[in-house]
Amino acid sequence: MSRLGQRGRKAREEVDIDLVPIMNMFLVLIPFLLMSACFFHLKIINTSVPVLSEATDDGPKKNNIKVTVIVEITKGSIELSAMSDSIENGKLDKFSTRIIKGMEEENTLNQLALSLEVIKKAYPASDTLIIIPNESVIYDTIIQTMDVARYFKGFPLFPNVVLSGKVG
Repeated sequence: MSRLGQRGRKAREEVDIDLVPIMNMFLVLIPFLLMSACFFHLKIINTSVPVLSEATDDGPKKNNIKVTVIVEITKGSIELSAMSDSIENGKLDKFSTRIIKGMEEENTLNQLALSLEVIKKAYPASDTLIIIPNESVIYDTIIQTMDVARYFKGFPLFPNVVLSGKVG
């Protein structure tokens, strides 16, 4: 009977679990996971998408005519053109220009802004500009073009800037 009593005592003895190895593993694992975590910094660029508009049969007045400006950005140049449902293409061809990119990007953007200012003065109701960048154009160039298209020297030009891809 003494053996049965000893077995019962051994079964009732508390066993300490050694948690040090697990704690050491978490001590190394947590900083590693924090260092490898990626945090996203999101920024917003206000753009809109092209929409189809319904043509009206009202006689257009010079002040109410809207012209949509198209800016095609390639690696070596910026091509500017205009289109409208209520104006013939022959009248809009005078606004078509090609700006060759030089060494300084500021000069190119100033030339673009001056061309956009001429269109805005001719058709003040115009508010939409479509930017069509080539695949080789860098992001910064697109953003700078958008900024110049919206405002130039405190003068609002085309507040609705649309990014589009080349069709056709």
